[in-house]
Amino acid sequence: MKRLLLMLSLVITAFVLDSCTKSKDPEPVPVVGSWKLDRIRTSGFTGAFANLNGDNDPGVFDYQDSFTVKADKSFTGTVRNSGRVIDYKGNWEFTNNELSLKDEQGNEDKYTLDNTATPVQLLSQAIAQEDSLRNPTTGAAQLVRYNLQLVYTKQ
Repeated sequence: MKRLLLMLSLVITAFVLDSCTKSKDPEPVPVVGSWKLDRIRTSGFTGAFANLNGDNDPGVFDYQDSFTVKADKSFTGTVRNSGRVIDYKGNWEFTNNELSLKDEQGNEDKYTLDNTATPVQLLSQAIAQEDSLRNPTTGAAQLVRYNLQLVYTKQ
């Protein structure tokens, strides 16, 4: 009888210990959540235009954007520009801190996750631009090349 009780006790103990071990849940994907355009970073200006390099409020460009990355690998977003409102949606992939958003029209945008910033940021690839700007020194209009980068923060 003692043997049976001892064996039963061991079985129950093993069962209790086994039920206490937690299965390891997968790590949450850090890009899942809501993102909002926080700033537009300009770079590459030289000479008389060098003071234009830096972070700018999106309102200066009359451009707002926000999107939500969902755990089911889909996303939705809204752009507001020059009085127009455009909704978009599609699917996403995240590999090696790189987020790729591909909308239903086949357009693809790529972002790098910067989790060293507070709050966490998504940085777009640099977008080459050129524009005719008036030189502040000479007053003459001239073609100027520069880069834009969109910086989103997690909400």
